[in-house]
Amino acid sequence: DEHVTKVGYQLYTEQKRKGGLALVDLDKMKEEYGYSKLGYFFQPTVEAVLRKNLKRYPCVQLYLGYEVLNVGEGTGGTVGVRAKYVGGLKEEVWTARYLLGCDGGRSIVRRKLRLRYVGLAEMERWLVLDVHTKDEKIAREWPHFTYVFDGRRPFLHVPLPENFRRFEFLLQDHEDAEEMTKLQSVARILDSIGIDSSKLEFCRRIVYKFHSRQVERWNVGQSFLLGDAAHCLPPFRGQGSTGMCSGIRDAANLCWKIAMVLGSCLTSSVVDSDDKSSPVSRTTSAENLSMWDDIKSMQSGTGVDRLIGSYELERSPHVQQMINHALGKPVPSLLFPLLFRRGPSYVAYGMTTKYRNPVAIFIRNVLFRVMMLVPRTRAYLEDDKGKPSPNITSGFVDDRSFGSGELFVNPPVVKNAKKILLDKAVGSGFTALAWNTNPKHYIGTAMQLLLRRIGCSYITVLPRGSKADEGVSYFSEESVCVIDEGEELKSWFTSRKAEFVLLRPDRSVCICARVASFLFRLFPGLFLVTPTVRWRRAVFSSQSSVI
Repeated sequence: DEHVTKVGYQLYTEQKRKGGLALVDLDKMKEEYGYSKLGYFFQPTVEAVLRKNLKRYPCVQLYLGYEVLNVGEGTGGTVGVRAKYVGGLKEEVWTARYLLGCDGGRSIVRRKLRLRYVGLAEMERWLVLDVHTKDEKIAREWPHFTYVFDGRRPFLHVPLPENFRRFEFLLQDHEDAEEMTKLQSVARILDSIGIDSSKLEFCRRIVYKFHSRQVERWNVGQSFLLGDAAHCLPPFRGQGSTGMCSGIRDAANLCWKIAMVLGSCLTSSVVDSDDKSSPVSRTTSAENLSMWDDIKSMQSGTGVDRLIGSYELERSPHVQQMINHALGKPVPSLLFPLLFRRGPSYVAYGMTTKYRNPVAIFIRNVLFRVMMLVPRTRAYLEDDKGKPSPNITSGFVDDRSFGSGELFVNPPVVKNAKKILLDKAVGSGFTALAWNTNPKHYIGTAMQLLLRRIGCSYITVLPRGSKADEGVSYFSEESVCVIDEGEELKSWFTSRKAEFVLLRPDRSVCICARVASFLFRLFPGLFLVTPTVRWRRAVFSSQSSVI
């Protein structure tokens, strides 16, 4: 938390000191998934912390200053990388089961894999200034994230930790990029918004062209692309010019799958067990058995391909939604929240912030003001509901059950008489979580063996007012109890008519199911779901791509 600033959010028609109207002015953003919906960090600091923490893992070797010369398939199902130290002559060859190319928008890995970068190259140029200052006047007058829609020169300000700040200014077509990065030009621009450049220490002055692109394929064999190597997003909705936010999502989606395969979670002792029962307790439906066959197929390689191949299937749609969110058609998108209870899949903030035509600027400002007067649309803007959620529609989820594929909530819960976030209670692996009952009652013996192999934890959520005896479950020694003090979990389960979820390590809902409570009380373990609710190939979607 010390490396993240949690600040407010401001949108102005033009500079406040010149009489600009505040379209949105929030001192604090609401929390979602346990944290503020808006937070900023200084990337070099975060990268330094990440590198320092790598020392905790003896299995990780860090090589800095090396240049990748070539990549290709090795022997025995491996990937080879040929590299040399910059300035050196000796070449080295490294081999591994998987290669993750996280080497930015000019990715060497992508180029060596001969993958095309498809999309749009923005012609607009932005002057980016990273500065450090302890000036109290700047801190007092610029406390929050601020975006000024000024038609003459739109700009934004981002407060960062440790007294760092970022300013971005849209350049005019006639302005020369090299000339605009000179101190004299930068001082003139900053002076136009009331900031004394002599109070600033400049860390970087650069002109960027922002792109909206995706690679045509996210992997070739066992080589994968992540972050800017796989996609470049415009910066207008908090994704950053480097795509670090989306890159973190890529890593969170792919790495647990690779770890699951490399860890030999599905060995013959489990997958080829003599236990022919379905993962569903005493259930013999054809669909449940085919789901179990898909899990068992991982030993032969097909299931592994489907698991790893779900990376692009799950991540690519959300990346495209974020691109559309920033660059889509503006007027219809902004009208949707006024006309319908639930807005469109995206709202084109990027386009609406860059208008230069006085008529378009006037219409946009009036529209924003009207939306802020209507409670429903005001909440839509203030809660940032137009931003696409990273939900999964196809892949390693039961994509036909309501609730599956969603990013699960992360509310405060009580465990061992202490209030913590749910993520801290469930750990970092798979989690079987049930409402007010033992989650093992939903899982057959064979499936329990598999989940044990992959380190699945079991959580029983008790209603507010319950008393879990220092975290020891009423139902099972292996199931930990947490108490839903804020009733956010109750609300989630109730709205989806569910009582059980299986969460993936990235906290997406893999399986969401319910039982007939009265039958469950009479015949514990007999039913996984009611006869009218079908459990469909929950672990591997038939639409998953095969590498």
